[in-house]
Amino acid sequence: MRFFDSTESARGRIEEWISLESSQGSVRDGSLTRDPQLHVPLQPYNIRDVRFDADLNRFVKSWTECHRQFPGRTLDGDPEWIEERFQDEKENVRVLLLEKGNEVIGAVPFVLNCGQLVCSLGEFALAKFPMHFLRLQGFPLNVPDAEAAYDVLIDQILRFNFDAIYMENVTTSSFLWNYLQSSAIIRREFCLYTKKGPLPHSLVRLDGTFENYLKRFSAKGRKNRLREIRLLRERGQVNLLRVSQPSEIDAFLETAYKISKRTWKFTRRRVGLAARDPEAVKRELRFLAERGWLRSYVLQCDGVACSFILGHQYGCSFCAESVGVDDAWRSYSAGTVLLLLVLEDLFKENPPKFYDFGTYVKFHENFATESYPEAIVWLLRRRAYPMLAHNICRACDAVTMSTGALLDSFGLKSKLKRLLWYRGRSGI
Repeated sequence: MRFFDSTESARGRIEEWISLESSQGSVRDGSLTRDPQLHVPLQPYNIRDVRFDADLNRFVKSWTECHRQFPGRTLDGDPEWIEERFQDEKENVRVLLLEKGNEVIGAVPFVLNCGQLVCSLGEFALAKFPMHFLRLQGFPLNVPDAEAAYDVLIDQILRFNFDAIYMENVTTSSFLWNYLQSSAIIRREFCLYTKKGPLPHSLVRLDGTFENYLKRFSAKGRKNRLREIRLLRERGQVNLLRVSQPSEIDAFLETAYKISKRTWKFTRRRVGLAARDPEAVKRELRFLAERGWLRSYVLQCDGVACSFILGHQYGCSFCAESVGVDDAWRSYSAGTVLLLLVLEDLFKENPPKFYDFGTYVKFHENFATESYPEAIVWLLRRRAYPMLAHNICRACDAVTMSTGALLDSFGLKSKLKRLLWYRGRSGI
């Protein structure tokens, strides 16, 4: 039987009706459990649920081959890296392998986390809702752009007990974003929540030369950047140290942890590199170095380390996983100087295609050559507790937006932000 001039969606539904195969995945007892009320519809795809603490070795080869087929792949979705990064919590890591026939055509790893959905009024946290959520690892999603494939994936995920799905870096031009907006199963089972909406994801395209890159700044901007480098050099000899070998890791981490403990983010919020277990970080950096992916930097002035970037170069991009600037060196623009010197090094030595700034920070817009919109997405299940958290967060966001617009109309918004920033740094 052949159907002419049918749409992709219609073809997918027809395949579902006539398919005689259902999901062959198996879920065992553990931190993720089935919802017994959900049934398995017939699908043209099979889902195999792979546990990290049980049968990973049987499927890691096919997962790795699948991962390599998708362009724009990132370290967060690399099978070897996930196995290394979460080796102490394997019971919470699962991989859903999407199969068609005997071929693995998609792979979606996720981790069950216990965290908080923070409800804020402006700069103040009003409430923190504990959540059991599935955090998807690696973007873009390594799944074919087909509604039927996404439907069977979501259907399998719904078999686990959790409050929400958390996704970062969801590009608004992607199939995933469109699916989240239009899918019937998403509307039925979840409420989609994005706290700030799509924001720019900034990149520096590393083609040409560093000198040509500087020409993209206005004459005044270029003058200011070069002036910042000159002022730091007047303070003392400036050296940029690149770290990429296993033998360099111990000295790098000793320096980076000292700097991280002096940053405002750590002293006030206990976040950053200094908040992580040093032995776990050392193990991860050694793993990266052994595969040629480690690329980190330390900036020294007059023999004193003042800032660092812990980064990696994977695929077509360089990414800074952790950045720290000693508060004592901020008045010398040590963070800006470090970024410029790292960009200069990336242009010259084994250049990737992009410097990927990652999560949105307005400061990065001053240095990016291009950007695209993306969003951080929460999919909250339509259950009493997640819906309570969702409604309160929505209400607070609405109050924040209206109050911000009112303050902005009187020219007070930027002044209030500066006051709050000053009070935070001063410990008032």
